[in-house]
Amino acid sequence: MKKILFKKMACFLLIGSILLPAQPSSAKAAETYVAEPSAEEISSLADFNAMDDLIEQRVDALEEGDMDAYNEIYEELEEHGCEDISASELQQLTGETQKDSFNSRLRPENSASSYGISPYSAASTNVKFTKSVTSVTYGGKVYTVMKVTASPSGRGTLYKTGSVTKRYNTSVKASALNMLKVAVKKLGGNLNVVKAISFYDAVKSSFKTIKETTKIDDVKANYTWTVQEICSFIYIYDKDIKNYRIGASYNKAKYIVAASIPQFKLPNGKIHYDIIQKKYSEWITPANYGNTSKAISAFKQGRPYRSWVNNIKMSGCNGKTIQNVTLQHPETAIQLGYWTT
Repeated sequence: MKKILFKKMACFLLIGSILLPAQPSSAKAAETYVAEPSAEEISSLADFNAMDDLIEQRVDALEEGDMDAYNEIYEELEEHGCEDISASELQQLTGETQKDSFNSRLRPENSASSYGISPYSAASTNVKFTKSVTSVTYGGKVYTVMKVTASPSGRGTLYKTGSVTKRYNTSVKASALNMLKVAVKKLGGNLNVVKAISFYDAVKSSFKTIKETTKIDDVKANYTWTVQEICSFIYIYDKDIKNYRIGASYNKAKYIVAASIPQFKLPNGKIHYDIIQKKYSEWITPANYGNTSKAISAFKQGRPYRSWVNNIKMSGCNGKTIQNVTLQHPETAIQLGYWTT
């Protein structure tokens, strides 16, 4: 009788051990859960459009080296319910892992071989994440929406710069000699010119005697270029997985080209020196940038929405390439290369 009872107890314990979940695995899964934000955690002050404008201003201040303005703008961001967050906080909120960061979305041409810095190790020091959480009503239903914006805090992953000199020594009309051309390619589109400056455009205010038809025999131009990228991600809280899930990813970029013409030569042999310096810049923004409705609609369909600027190509001296920058435009925030140690 005792033997039969012992066998039954052993069988019961064996079945119980199979049916009960393994505690270490369960605990590990729970670590990725994020409780749905309470009313106090959802900012009624959140203004995503204001957030975009202020972060753009902060990037401009960084490029100009005005750190006082840079810090003051952060105070304004806080007044709009925004805060800067770390890589580990981002990973906790989104459930994105280190493994997710190692993928083909990062542009190899923007890696260490091209700019002397690895995107996988750089982002923690040269990219800043800013988040804001609010409630959005869509289709009669209320969604908790988190906007995460990644902007450059220094040179590297989202902030590229360089200098180059170009020369053109074939006789050409002043209006026909291109001094600067900027072409942009957006997601699913062609390369379109957004800025075209001829030699005549560049010097006409300084040299009244030069006409559109004036021949230029030789010209030298120095260019300093900068491209800065802002990436924006709309996440929606998913009650089923108890975490934020990506709804849309956007980016926009600013090119800055400072051009100087130290000399040019006319057909009569006269050479002009130290003649002009010009600076051209513009933010390039794709369609529907930061659109929350697009993000929620895509979230419901399970396919994230994307609107990106892919490339910015800068050319000078009659088409000679200054720099062609392929932007990062990652699909999720963690893909910018954060690495948690």
